[in-house]
Amino acid sequence: MSDTPQPILLADYTAFGWLIDQVELEFHLAPRATRVLSKISLRPNPDAPAQDFFLHGEELRLIWAKINGERITPEVSKTGLTCAVPDAPFVWEAEVEIDPQDNTALEGLYMSRGMYCTQCEAEGFRKITFYPDRPDVMAPFKVRIFGEDPVLLSNGNPVAQGEWHDPWPKPAYLFALVAGDLRAVSSSFTTASGKDVELNIWVRPGDEDRCDYGLDALKRSMKWDEDVYGREYDLDVFNIVAVDDFNMGAMENKGLNIFNSKCVLASPETATDADFARIEAIIAHEYFHNWTGNRITCRDWFQLCLKEGLTVFRDQQFSGDMRSHAVHRIQDVLMLRGRQFREDNGPLAHPVRPESYVEINNFYTATVYEKGAELIGMLKRLVGDDGYSQALDLYFDRHDGDAATIEDWLKVFEDATGRDLSQFKRWYSQPGTPRLHMSEAFEDGTYTLSFAQDTPPTPGQDVKDPQVIPIAVGLLGANGNEVMPTTVLEMTEAKQSFSFRNSVEGWVLDGPAAAERISGAAPEKPTPSVLRHFSAPVILERDITPETLGFLLSHDTDPFNKWEAGRALAKHVLLTMITQSTQPDALYLDAMAQVAADSALDPAFRALALGLPSQDDIAQALFDSGQTPDPQVIYDAGQSLRDALAAHLEPALAPIYDAMACPGPYSPEAGDAGKRALRHGALGLLSRCDGGARAEALYQAADNMTDQTGALTSLLAIAKGGDQVQAFYDQWHGDRLVLDKWFGMQVSLAKPDQAAQVAHSLAEHPDFDWTNPNRFRALIGGLAMNTAGFHHESGAGYQFVADWLIRLDSKNPQTAARMSTAFETWRRFDADRQDMMREQMQKIAAHDKLSRDMGEMITRMLDAN
Repeated sequence: MSDTPQPILLADYTAFGWLIDQVELEFHLAPRATRVLSKISLRPNPDAPAQDFFLHGEELRLIWAKINGERITPEVSKTGLTCAVPDAPFVWEAEVEIDPQDNTALEGLYMSRGMYCTQCEAEGFRKITFYPDRPDVMAPFKVRIFGEDPVLLSNGNPVAQGEWHDPWPKPAYLFALVAGDLRAVSSSFTTASGKDVELNIWVRPGDEDRCDYGLDALKRSMKWDEDVYGREYDLDVFNIVAVDDFNMGAMENKGLNIFNSKCVLASPETATDADFARIEAIIAHEYFHNWTGNRITCRDWFQLCLKEGLTVFRDQQFSGDMRSHAVHRIQDVLMLRGRQFREDNGPLAHPVRPESYVEINNFYTATVYEKGAELIGMLKRLVGDDGYSQALDLYFDRHDGDAATIEDWLKVFEDATGRDLSQFKRWYSQPGTPRLHMSEAFEDGTYTLSFAQDTPPTPGQDVKDPQVIPIAVGLLGANGNEVMPTTVLEMTEAKQSFSFRNSVEGWVLDGPAAAERISGAAPEKPTPSVLRHFSAPVILERDITPETLGFLLSHDTDPFNKWEAGRALAKHVLLTMITQSTQPDALYLDAMAQVAADSALDPAFRALALGLPSQDDIAQALFDSGQTPDPQVIYDAGQSLRDALAAHLEPALAPIYDAMACPGPYSPEAGDAGKRALRHGALGLLSRCDGGARAEALYQAADNMTDQTGALTSLLAIAKGGDQVQAFYDQWHGDRLVLDKWFGMQVSLAKPDQAAQVAHSLAEHPDFDWTNPNRFRALIGGLAMNTAGFHHESGAGYQFVADWLIRLDSKNPQTAARMSTAFETWRRFDADRQDMMREQMQKIAAHDKLSRDMGEMITRMLDAN
């Protein structure tokens, strides 16, 4: 690149020199020449340092500008404009022209299949008009929209056709506009104080029958936020719009949420159980942002985790209440380990609150979102439910209408609970996943757990200070009964020990307040259940036998650790198979048979327990132990273990498959979804025994998308299903969202030596629209998810993905840069694979039209040690 972008630093923050009292916008819509008129009332900010007047603006054609009604000629650059302004309140006016039709980056105002829509987070508003496009500049907006479309929407409350007023001050990134030929599916909600709110989901004609679940999820979210956090909605109307071309899942614009169509549209025929659960969670997430993100926003983009981490935690709480806290916690941790731990352990590692960035779009990461949510959970665990509730009430009271910081957030906890959180703050500034090394001792009736924490070096930060780690521990007796309920140990040192003794109250944490020790016979050594509910985002390292894991799998009363024991046992078996060329362990097979047949367990839990660790998880474990992972060997071991599981469990799986059928009409509720999850888990294994006969029968009989894709997935996993693949296409080729599944399933489940060729073939299919982010992610992302296929020794997967990233980068840098993370683990592998991946990344880096987004990502990955 000719002009190397300079990093933006947290340390350089200064407040904007002017406050804004009112923003008035007028849009004259035209696909190639939309006119935007702005009128902004400003006054000097007495708390800001002296500075030049600068407004952000990119890809705008300035027609005229005025100050206090007088024409001026500002100095315009590629990034904005400057001009002299009065040292007193003044009115800035301008008219600009933009081209929504040519805006393929999908930032600012753009066209999606004839519909006008916006995406302004993080810095898209500067592509609409000249403005101080930063989150700490907040103002009320009035908007008028002129156009030929029958539906003209913006933020706030409707005033007249195409006219909107948002009375709540907001930053520009929350601005939204939608115009098109749309249909509304409507309902209403009455708040706790008796206010009636109109609810609408706006869709293209023909999608009206896919909105009921989204509306129901929205109403449940509104009620939950009132009941649990005391937060009411504050406008007269809440609009959601389904958009086909969208870089993200959804966007929380005040009163006008814009959603990727796949994250809001659902019917039993077109959406799976996983889709319904995801829609429920995302609708809740965006609604919860109304308070944690909109009413209280972030001062600058370095504080992104403040709004996203807290809101992810809130939507996780909501999903747990709506479904199963145990199952949802396991799913959250699977996502955390699969995405965020991988990020923390590679070249893209960064703190939850970064200290610098080149392109802010590259920091919408699993670290900011998922790890950010884990920090909120740890805070709640440390201060207790009452302390958390008091701190949140204080947060909403103190900072409503503010652009806040992490310091503000932690201060309300300190003020509400009296705790010193200065050490806890390190979680926000230190990247990397801490390793928690555990050992145990039992002497003279005292049981001791010792822990040592360390965090490996990460780019730019070699030395890490000890962090506060809440370690939730329970103790089990020899017969499997719980002899000490969950107790949270608070680790603050690099090394720390905790002792327990057997008292009249059972096993307790030793100390001055402990109950009197029982006299008489010496107690038996207990078995520890450590890191219950995954109480901290760490990697627990301990010497533990397969027999102890089997014991925990059978007896642990903590659902997460019960599942974790089975997961660790499966990982042990796979690693032993890979490193020692052994056969699958009988202890593991017997344990899984016991779990599968245990009707007292939640079917959704049993389905998760029957799953194997991911290929990526095993590769990281091998790498951490000093070995070079071979993706093909890992894949083969997984296939062998699945074959052994299928043969060993077949007598139990067949009746499970029959018993978990859900009679009657399809329902997405958690109970039925859990039964289907277990049924499909059983089907995947049974298909290895019956050659896919049951899967073929289920496909023919399926009356819902969950069963249809479940059957097809089982067939593709055993390299069958060609007829069903074609039948699926013939049935659904006219449905854009279902067809994404068709593309993704084929490439993600292809055999490793065929994956790249399958991807090439599908890329030539007439229905592959590579400019649509959903379709691009389904195919190119599907190949990246096929770990052994992407890393096939031929290097064809690397080349295919790199070529498509270069192509997309010229049109949609944000999506291309995010998908470049397929290469982030390149240092794990053998020299030949490293050379091939490095060559492809260097090819991307050398492209003459490389975007700032992609340039930053590739540079960080290539610079990895």
